[in-house]
Amino acid sequence: MQTTYPQSTFSGLLSEYRSEATLILFLAVAFIFGPLFTEYFLTPDNLFNLSRQGSYLTIVSIGMALVLIVGGIDLSIGAVMQLVGLFTVLLLGAGASAEIAFLFALAMGAVLGAINGVLTVYGRMQPFIATLATGGIMTGIVMTYTQGNAVAPRGIDPAFREIGGGAVAGLPIPAAIMIVVVLLFWWTMTNTTYGKNVYALGSNKHAARNIGLNTELLECSVYMLSGMLAALAGYLTFARMGTFQPATAATGGTPVEMVIMAIAAVVLGGGSLAGGKGTMIGAFLGATVSAVMLNYLVLLGMGIWFQRFILALIIIVVVLLARKNERA
Repeated sequence: MQTTYPQSTFSGLLSEYRSEATLILFLAVAFIFGPLFTEYFLTPDNLFNLSRQGSYLTIVSIGMALVLIVGGIDLSIGAVMQLVGLFTVLLLGAGASAEIAFLFALAMGAVLGAINGVLTVYGRMQPFIATLATGGIMTGIVMTYTQGNAVAPRGIDPAFREIGGGAVAGLPIPAAIMIVVVLLFWWTMTNTTYGKNVYALGSNKHAARNIGLNTELLECSVYMLSGMLAALAGYLTFARMGTFQPATAATGGTPVEMVIMAIAAVVLGGGSLAGGKGTMIGAFLGATVSAVMLNYLVLLGMGIWFQRFILALIIIVVVLLARKNERA
């Protein structure tokens, strides 16, 4: 479980939330000096698009944070986004409303996440192998059905595109939903017995079992939540386009790239690949930093291949940070 510091001192708070404080400082520097490199960064249109694009990564990063806290990993989140997005668009094309499609997406994500949990917990498979395999199956289904082509049924509920492209109080609807998700899971992990149990499980599984926790069910529930959040991100992503596009930059990148960015976001925010560490606010800040970095690259005219070069560098940084966090 996370180390506790005296809350009455500034140094104690800074020590406890050093990763979050570092990311806030980075974002402050980025927003202050960013306009010196590109005049478009602080324009209303770019900030609107940045908040919307960053919302998808943040939502899946919250799910990844939950899984990493219990010492697992979910390599299927990008594939879940794709598969749920495809089935959602097909359901809408068959005449379903946006609300029904939304509930279907969450239910499908929960089932896919539960499968990962069952394979990992009861099948005794390594999380890396289990979620890599299920993600591969999902991607195979998507690509076999679509053959890499877009799926654009006619007559879908107009509310679907409004959810993805609309705004509320000047904020993109996906960003507003993201804020609700972050606050909900922040409160859950810091103020509920469930959250404390998740941290206990990640810190020491044997000790958690000895104090009477149903560790198997608890771990399965975390994978189920990760699947639901990935499904939510998938729903919002394809709602913006109103069609289904197989993995492209327009949909947040390939499934593998989404996984890497989510892991990077959590580790940058103070999470650990060894489990027991990580916060929802840290995952949110890590995802925001990642989104800002990629936005800069796009505004500076960097091509997709250079962006992937930067992504590879991020992997190296994440691994080094993870090792540091595990020793802390």
